[in-house]
Amino acid sequence: MHDPALWTSWYVWLLALPALVIGTLIWDWIQRRQPVRVRRRR
Repeated sequence: MHDPALWTSWYVWLLALPALVIGTLIWDWIQRRQPVRVRRRR
């Protein structure tokens, strides 16, 4: 059975997982480049 919503959710998962991993790596790299004191408290 071809359910468009099911295929859409699968595509979202397949695209979101690598994007999440890449985003986490980039965020970690940015955090490591900056000194801790540069970060502002909210």
